[in-house]
Amino acid sequence: MGDNFPGHTQFLDCWLISGTLAITGITTTLSVLSQKTEDYETKTSQDFTLTGISSFKLNGGYLLSAAFVGFVMQMIVFAVMYLYFHLVDDLQLTDFNFGALVGIMLLGAGVNAVVNAVLILFVRNRSTLSAISTIVGTVSGFLVGAYIPIGVLPEAAQWVVKFTPGAYVAALFRQLFLKNDLEKLFPANVRQELAEQLGIQLKWGRLLDYGQTLLVTIGLFGLFLVILVTIEAGLNAQRQRAKA
Repeated sequence: MGDNFPGHTQFLDCWLISGTLAITGITTTLSVLSQKTEDYETKTSQDFTLTGISSFKLNGGYLLSAAFVGFVMQMIVFAVMYLYFHLVDDLQLTDFNFGALVGIMLLGAGVNAVVNAVLILFVRNRSTLSAISTIVGTVSGFLVGAYIPIGVLPEAAQWVVKFTPGAYVAALFRQLFLKNDLEKLFPANVRQELAEQLGIQLKWGRLLDYGQTLLVTIGLFGLFLVILVTIEAGLNAQRQRAKA
């Protein structure tokens, strides 16, 4: 394969980095948000309310902390993986837009923090949270197409992937890392099929380009944020009525 496709190793390295960054954004934000469940179970959240902090600010603090840690961990994972592949495979990122990478990391951390916050809204004990964390950690790699290419999954599973925000974040990473290599290494007649099979571009009727993928990701961020705020507002109203 190396003789037929020079540079294939670097291509696969970048594909692996992209998927790993997407998984990191999912798992680290969930791990940080688990503190919210622990604080609820140990009544620590009630201590916070005694300080006069509003429920909105408290929940916002959990959310921002998760997003911040998710972003920092993505930066660390990228640095470690790039250094490793640079030393082992002589990976070089030429004409690379680092600003776009940081932007995708920020967006990925934000959208995954919001999605995970919705996921654990009704989790009130650590045993349930542990089970959810195990499931998310296991399936996240499949949902973003990191363990195996999305095109290998059954058709039903591919539809599930299309409704997973993390899959669009992974696609943004892949398009950033692999677009130039895809054009250099493979003939034009197989590029679209390869882009779909490897999850470089997700398909809704036709393959989504970078701008469309970005808009979908931002749209999903807004959607889940609205869901989160709406449910949190309803839960707070219930608590206020219970105290009255």
